[in-house]
Amino acid sequence: HQLSLEYLVRNLLKLYVDIEFTGSHTQFYDKFNIRHNIAELLEYLWQVPSHRNAWKQIAKEEEKGVYLNFLNFLINDSIYLLDESLNKILELKELEAEMSNTAEWERRPAQERQERTRLFHSQENIIRIDMKLANEDVSMLAFTSEQITAPFLLPEMVERVANMLNYFLLQLVGPQRKSLTLKDPEKYEFRPKELLKQIVRIYVHLARGDAKNIFPSAISSDGRSYNEQLFSAAADVLRRIGEDGRIIQDFIELGAKAKAAASEAMDTEAALGDIPDEFLDPIQYTLMKDPVILPSSRITIDRPVIQRHLLSDSTDPFNRSHLTSEMLIPNTELKARIEEFIRSQELKKHGEGLTMQSSKGTIQPTSGEMLID
Repeated sequence: HQLSLEYLVRNLLKLYVDIEFTGSHTQFYDKFNIRHNIAELLEYLWQVPSHRNAWKQIAKEEEKGVYLNFLNFLINDSIYLLDESLNKILELKELEAEMSNTAEWERRPAQERQERTRLFHSQENIIRIDMKLANEDVSMLAFTSEQITAPFLLPEMVERVANMLNYFLLQLVGPQRKSLTLKDPEKYEFRPKELLKQIVRIYVHLARGDAKNIFPSAISSDGRSYNEQLFSAAADVLRRIGEDGRIIQDFIELGAKAKAAASEAMDTEAALGDIPDEFLDPIQYTLMKDPVILPSSRITIDRPVIQRHLLSDSTDPFNRSHLTSEMLIPNTELKARIEEFIRSQELKKHGEGLTMQSSKGTIQPTSGEMLID
């Protein structure tokens, strides 16, 4: 029906966003159950070609509107739920270890044993629910990113997406992975192999849609979780569990691009030297690329940084006054000075390189043997 095609997916996406702010004192926890029901409907609608086409059209029309907000909250929920689940697994394993040491366990007071057993079952339930919801969210990121990539790669979103994927990859194939081993993972909806496949597919889908080649540098600029070795470690696991060879190859190539981007960023940082404080973003302390002035506090900040903040909070972070993207004032004068600074530093570095090469070329042999440059 034409009305359902026009409004159903659009309103479900809007409801997914709006449920973040119910005003209830339990809104933080309520939203997960409501979004679970919305996600089930959305997943079904994605399987229907006409609704999937409507979804793709909405993503295109609302790339910087409701769809970007939907994506932001989907990522927020994925990070919270998976992080909470993995931390609870570690706590559960500690409780398991306590209870399996029979002699020590029996020496404890009955009330303490009862409380610890109650806590154990409570943790089991939390893990089961959170992991189910996390799987659902990651699955939605995976199937939508195959056909909708542009919103993921926007300047205000790409680093957040990369940080999320890097963090999940670190948990699944990094040094901590063995501590997450459970006797019966299926009981807790914990399917690390399937989760790894989904995470890697999101990486690959975004890499395939990355016409401007910005995704590799977003991956490698993550100082918290990025490690080039995680890509080869994940590829090894994927081969063992039978992932599609093209996915693995594309993922390995993306890892190589991220490694190259990391090396290039180090060279750029060395070339720039000491950056004047006025050129640094006041929140991230990184060189601003597109400085804008906040109309109320009059503070200058990098546009992607403030736009990322505005996805979750429509206020000036420095004085809490109301703020929207439309209210940002481009600081063209500062942007021109930053660009001039970059050019002058690069020319200076290039000049030093030429001087060194020239010096090397004038070295003369001190004996009859030839010297090697």
